[in-house]
Amino acid sequence: MKKIIASTLLCGALVTSAMAEEQTRIGVGVGITTPGASQSSLSSSVRMPIDTAKDFRIEPELALGYVSKDGSDHNDLYLGSGFYIMNQPSGKINLYYGGKAGIQYIKDKPKGGQSDSNTYFQLGGVFGFEYMFDRHFSAGGEASANLGFGDATVFYTQGLALLRYYF
Repeated sequence: MKKIIASTLLCGALVTSAMAEEQTRIGVGVGITTPGASQSSLSSSVRMPIDTAKDFRIEPELALGYVSKDGSDHNDLYLGSGFYIMNQPSGKINLYYGGKAGIQYIKDKPKGGQSDSNTYFQLGGVFGFEYMFDRHFSAGGEASANLGFGDATVFYTQGLALLRYYF
């Protein structure tokens, strides 16, 4: 009797796992700011894409940046998430668009000057694509326009090259 109960529970867990895998897909990714981006842009990010349905993705993000130019230092830390509608025009290409929100901390230290730091609440619009090499690995790009509210209002655009791995 114990073996039957254990087997039933194991089969139920496997079926539930398989159903969840079809509906929700989780991955990890890295983004690198493309050359020519403005100084206020972030240089790299770590992301966790979560496809909650065939046509919707939530993607938490942690981004870090550092620029040193002419003796001045600029540091960025961003924590936020994107919310995207997915579109698959072909079997290997995914297009997505939507918005993202987050908090950005910036610290500037001018050459020979005093450090200054600011914290911004950010909202942005995003358009991106990814090419699926197989079921697990993709490469793509993303463009965003971002608006930050804090000690001052800032606006910047950003382009990213992205690599993602899905489990």
